[in-house]
Amino acid sequence: MGNQGCSLKGVEPVNVTDFERLEQVIGIISNKTRLAILSILLKYDEACACELEILLGMRQPTITSHLIKLYNAGILKKREYWKFIYYSINEKFRPLISEIIKFKD
Repeated sequence: MGNQGCSLKGVEPVNVTDFERLEQVIGIISNKTRLAILSILLKYDEACACELEILLGMRQPTITSHLIKLYNAGILKKREYWKFIYYSINEKFRPLISEIIKFKD
């Protein structure tokens, strides 16, 4: 005799491995410095490490390390101009990041 208190009927099983990529993305995003970088990029569309260094009051190697992690995860894209690399949010992730940043306050 089954549990008659359950109301879900005809629901298909969920494969948790389908969420591995999302887990990776959220894991990379879930860092206060990276969230601050993403917040700036949402507002200004793109920035280079030297601009982020000023805005965040952090050293450039620290900023670059975070940018590389975000870029390698596919969350950021980059554009090279002369000796500068400008980073912006990959459009695929913009809605997700925008929703997460809304919870800052």
